[in-house]
Formats: sequence, C-alpha cells, structure tokens
Amino acid sequence: MYCSHLSALQGLLNDVQIQKLETYFGSLIGGAINNITVSKVAQTLKISPGIASKVLTKCKEIGLLNVSYSIRCPECHMLIKKVDSLADIPNEPFECYSCNEEIEIGPSDIELLYAINDNSVFVEGQQKEFDKSARAVVSENSMESIFLAGGNVNEYFFHPTDLEYQELNRMYSAIKSRTGTTKKIGDTLEGLTQYLFNLCPIFRAAGIRTTTNQIDCCVRNQMYLKFGIFELIGQRFFIECKNESQTPSGGYLSKLHSIIATTNAGGKGQCIKFGIIISKEKGPSTFKELAVKSYLSDGIILIAICGNELKELFDKKGNLLDLIERKASEIMMDSTTDLIKAGLYDS
Repeated sequence: MYCSHLSALQGLLNDVQIQKLETYFGSLIGGAINNITVSKVAQTLKISPGIASKVLTKCKEIGLLNVSYSIRCPECHMLIKKVDSLADIPNEPFECYSCNEEIEIGPSDIELLYAINDNSVFVEGQQKEFDKSARAVVSENSMESIFLAGGNVNEYFFHPTDLEYQELNRMYSAIKSRTGTTKKIGDTLEGLTQYLFNLCPIFRAAGIRTTTNQIDCCVRNQMYLKFGIFELIGQRFFIECKNESQTPSGGYLSKLHSIIATTNAGGKGQCIKFGIIISKEKGPSTFKELAVKSYLSDGIILIAICGNELKELFDKKGNLLDLIERKASEIMMDSTTDLIKAGLYDS
C-alpha cells in the first residue's frame, strides 16, 4: 500500500502507477531528492509529460514536494543560478558569466526542480547528484511547458503562509472596525491592498502619483507570462480603493476607466489594459454593466472586489489569482452564471 500522502493522486494515476511513484521517490537520496523533474517522472511511470506535470503540481499543492527554479543561459546553456523564489529570477537583461553574452531569461530557460519535503516517509536508495553541467533545458521540464500542459499557474505564483493569511485577516478587521479618521481608514485599505498583491512574488505594488491623479495602488508585473491571468493583466495595472460605509458609486469605475484610457494616450497605446476597484462594501450592479461596456469598446478589463469577498478569500485561504481570473472571465464573457457554483473556480 502506498503512502497516504499519495492518495491525492487518485484520478491522475492508477494504483500501480502510484505505487511505482512511491518506489521512485524512495530510491532517491542526496542530490537526487532535490532534482525531481517532469521528464524523470514521465519516464519512470511511462506517462505523458503533461500528466507528469499535473502529478508533480498536485504533490506540490499537498505539501509533499516543494519547487525551485534552475536558470540556464539560452546561449551557452550553462547553469546560471538556482533559486527558491520566483522573485529571485532576473527580470532585466544581464551578462552571462560563462559566455559573456547579454541575455534575457524567459519561461523556456527556467527548469522546475521538485524536492521531497520530508524524505523520511520514503525508503532510501541510490544517490545521484544535481546536474551542474552545461546543457539545454529539457523542454518538458521548463516552466513554459509545465504551465502550457495544465500546471496550476496561479498556485505557483500565490501561496501565502498561514502567518501571512493571519496578517491579512488582522488588517481586514482593522478596516471593519472603522477606527480613526476617514483618511486613516482609507490608508488602511490601501495598505491591505498593497500587502496582498506584494504576496505574489512577481508583483510589486505601491501607491503612486501622476501629474493628474493619485493611484492608490500600481502593480508592476515583473515577469511577463503568456499563461492564464498573467497574459490578461499585462505588465502593470491600477487599483483604486474605496472605503465608504455605503454602496460605492458606479462613477468610480468610470473614473478608473478614464484614468487608464488617458494613460494609454487616448487609445493610441497599451500601457495598461487592466484595473481593479476594491471597496469595503459591494459595488452596484452598474459596475458590471460599465465594465462589460469598457471591455467591448477598447479591451480594457475592469473588475470589482468587495470586502466580503476579501474576507472569504482570507478565511478559506483561497487564491487571489483565481479570484481575479474568475472576475475577469465574468466580464469578458458577460456571464450571468455563478462560475463558482458551476464548478469552474474555487475562489
């Protein structure tokens, strides 16, 4: 009988394959424990790389494995660095120390390496060290291939700790208590928003001023990815925070659209194509009507998130990116169906 951790793979693998995977994990010690890849699992279990990708992603989700990122030069294929966080992946061009070429790292140059969190649940076997030689990234092991094969992109990029969820709940409670001046309350909502979006390792969020407007939160997407919600939001987006005790005005969404349209040079540019209204109270029905109209007219996607939705997200330890993706889908499809009840999303 296989280890209880692996029972979560039922539906992806049959019992024989799960047993074989447990045996494989148990055969690894030393550097091999930290060098599990899609291609190795696919070869061991005689399954497609796409299924192997989903298996390893599920193992990561249940806490059996963690993931690190091996970055190789696209020119000479030398290992440049291995990092544990997406935030540590270079997002600007730099010179490779091996071939001295100026390079820019993309998803196809990043190899995902999985490691067993607690190898005591498996039996030890033969040692194999981490491969530091110069070689091209194995295609099926790359970030690009894994995400295209259906790996849960949002789970990789948003996974707060229990302590971080506790802090989000604490900050939300401070907003609900309405202590202090209106300005102070607004700042608290802005602070919560900036803290929340900075928990995504490829986002940087801060309030900014332009010559004509103050933006409560500008989010920079440090790594352009052509997967899921990341392709929709682009390189940056604006968030406006509204802390009124009553239903916020529909005019707020129109104002956000106007700010973005102006930033885009009246439609001549594409600096920003995404925006969010975060409000303490739920927005009016006109929010969605205006957002759909905006999307159909110029492709700008605007969504609204209210306090109750944030509270539910924090309590259930949900995924912010799933929430954003669902909201964006509702606008783009002009959906009247509850996408959570339909089983398409959990958050």
